[in-house]
Amino acid sequence: MNNIDNKQSIEKLNELLKGEKMAATIYDKTKGLQKDSQVKELLEDFAQDHHRHAQQLEERINQLGGNPNENIGVSGIMANMMAKLNAIRGPKHLLKQIYKGESMGVKAYEKRIDDLEPISQEIVQGLIEEDREHLRKFEARVDEERRES
Repeated sequence: MNNIDNKQSIEKLNELLKGEKMAATIYDKTKGLQKDSQVKELLEDFAQDHHRHAQQLEERINQLGGNPNENIGVSGIMANMMAKLNAIRGPKHLLKQIYKGESMGVKAYEKRIDDLEPISQEIVQGLIEEDREHLRKFEARVDEERRES
């Protein structure tokens, strides 16, 4: 029997939900600022993924009897402002910030996964895999950006 209670899982899932909402917001706000159609397409795809991830986390929080937290907080607002600035500066700057954010997101999941009950762990493991795929796509695009410079 797992000794992790629902309250602990809800708390950790809400922390992860905040990151997913932050990522989706950043991608939604910056994709329209991109002149580079390939980067814009990446941002659109990743925004959809993060909206879906947020929905999955919200559903799980509800199943556990909790209330999903809708707030992205001050750090989310600041990251959003930086992303807009970097989007205007160009794809290289934006990709660097977004890669860092995706990497931090994967680490946040890995750090919290052991604090979740088994069903939530399974959900989170799937989200980690998708975010790792985002990192691979970003790496490929950043490499391409370097070659174009």
